[in-house]
Amino acid sequence: MDMSDEARRVGRLDSSTGKSSAMSLGYFLTHSSAFKQECRVLCAADGDATLAAKAYDKAIELYSAGIDLDPAIDSIFARRCAATLGEMI
Repeated sequence: MDMSDEARRVGRLDSSTGKSSAMSLGYFLTHSSAFKQECRVLCAADGDATLAAKAYDKAIELYSAGIDLDPAIDSIFARRCAATLGEMI
């Protein structure tokens, strides 16, 4: 099924002019995916630093946020498990 041009466009507000402009859905999804991946990497890195500092609750929160962004990454589950175990000891 073909989508109309209007259905493939996402409106956004140009902060410099205050006017709405159209952006293709493909552009939005591509950049949204890259943004989510970057955020997941940052959550994992911050979680690692927090885990090393033995702030287990915060590490668990960061790893959980990373999992919410991309649940297909197995290593972040293992890291959250390590933080949970550290909290129990």
